[in-house]
Amino acid sequence: MIKLKLYTADLETTTDENDCRVWAWAVEEIGNFDNWYYGNSLDGFFLFMENSNNSVFYIHNLKFDADFLMVYLFQHGFRHVKDRTELDTKTFTTLISDKGQFYSMKICFWKKGKRHKSVLIIDSYKILPFKVEEIAKAFDLPIRKLKLDYHAYREIGHKLTQEEIDYIKNDVDIVARALAILFGQDLTKQTQGSNALYDYKKTIGQKYFEKWFPVPDYDADIRPSYKGGFTYLNPKYKNVDIGEGIVFDVNSLYPWVMYECMLPYGEGIYFEGKYKKDDLYNLYIQRFKCQFELKEGYLPTIQLKGNLSFVPTEYITSSGDEEVTLTLTNIDLELFFKHYDVYNIEWISGWKFKSSNIMFKPYINKWMEVKIKSTLDGNKAMRTLAKLMLNALYGKFGLNPNVRSKIPFYDNGIIRFTYGEKEIREPIYLPVATFVTAYARHKTITSAQNVYDRFIYADTDSLHLIGTEIPKELEVDPVKLGAWKHESTFKRARFLRQKCYIEDEYKEDGSSELKITCAGMPADCYEYVTWENFKPGASYRGKKSPKHVVGGVVLKEIDFTIKM
Repeated sequence: MIKLKLYTADLETTTDENDCRVWAWAVEEIGNFDNWYYGNSLDGFFLFMENSNNSVFYIHNLKFDADFLMVYLFQHGFRHVKDRTELDTKTFTTLISDKGQFYSMKICFWKKGKRHKSVLIIDSYKILPFKVEEIAKAFDLPIRKLKLDYHAYREIGHKLTQEEIDYIKNDVDIVARALAILFGQDLTKQTQGSNALYDYKKTIGQKYFEKWFPVPDYDADIRPSYKGGFTYLNPKYKNVDIGEGIVFDVNSLYPWVMYECMLPYGEGIYFEGKYKKDDLYNLYIQRFKCQFELKEGYLPTIQLKGNLSFVPTEYITSSGDEEVTLTLTNIDLELFFKHYDVYNIEWISGWKFKSSNIMFKPYINKWMEVKIKSTLDGNKAMRTLAKLMLNALYGKFGLNPNVRSKIPFYDNGIIRFTYGEKEIREPIYLPVATFVTAYARHKTITSAQNVYDRFIYADTDSLHLIGTEIPKELEVDPVKLGAWKHESTFKRARFLRQKCYIEDEYKEDGSSELKITCAGMPADCYEYVTWENFKPGASYRGKKSPKHVVGGVVLKEIDFTIKM
């Protein structure tokens, strides 16, 4: 059997929307880093792929480069098909989520019976969720991303300079070397979550996995209980200049939950009305109607999504006159009753589960040992891989079975998209994911509540507090799993909203440096941010927005504006 060759690939494109095209490409064989090729036309890249003996190509941030590939395919008589089973001569298919996440594409150049010439193209960003320059640093590779003038004019047929060759060579080399480290650990799936799930099954055995996590037919009933991390800004400190403070992060929050907390397994059992104490089925998800008011001196814990009466991203202090329906794990329910006065309760139904805290210990132990050993050995590559594997597993259990793909079509030189039909795939085991996130929220919220008088802001696994003293209410340790680590101390700070703040952090020499956190703001904007101009409505240069044009995509520089 012929072993498929695996390559990394990269395209360099013009930035002129009136002359949008590929001016350079490169590929490098993963694991054979001296075997690399480059060229200066998209024709050459497609010829290389067609003659590559059904190889697999990994492109970082495939969503961008795929536009150019699809324009070429449509212009050369290829037809898009919805499923890989439909692939035939001069056809291609794509896997794009309804939110525009581009996972892969497969191109069939020709097919006759069982013989074919095809290539699979995979987005390596879904495996290595970093920018190329960050991959080189995180994996401590012997090379770094180089600089290049993207806006320089390069005519059709432009002969690449040595500087340009070195630049594109480094881009494919960095990703190839990092992927080789993963593949060397038998982690060859198309996403990091899939790698984690595959390795977990291998660690405990498929037999135990199927026994512990039978496919639930009640996914839709309990999915409203699945929520993200606790991110909350104390209104008292919104858009206020704050003096000295301190920041703490949990050491490996989600791995700690999976290691220490009681998590569900086995078949869930449906119940009507209010959950009744059950020593065997001691975890549950409860659906009920009620009204509620936040207690004085307590943090809000409830968001209401899918209810037009409430802003879905805001934490609710009162249900007002409206009776609302909630679906909460018993972990969230405990916090709900502790933090709110609740009345007019109508218990509807729920699902209950057996629990254990041993299912994930072998997997967490394995990768924690890798993380600790690689830290001691100075092996940054394996330490980065261990962190990825520790954090990627729980989310895979929350896989949504209801999916809808985006389908590309060609419109006068421009790629546009329509929605495919809704599909249902088999879920994995949502109870694990929903309880992991519930325990994580419980950890952050209760810790924030314990330091209520000093609390400024929380974001999933971090706390930002007034004052520089180490709070006795928190377990603080630099390495212990699940403990709070002192991350930084700041001279002053300003919080505008959730995920939008600056902190003037103290450095070791006693000076300070402005740390910027602002969702949606690219790093290229940071040089324009100052303490004085960081405020609502402020705009900064440096954001690049993709624009679909004839031939592909260009990145147009626009201002980033802080919106409230």
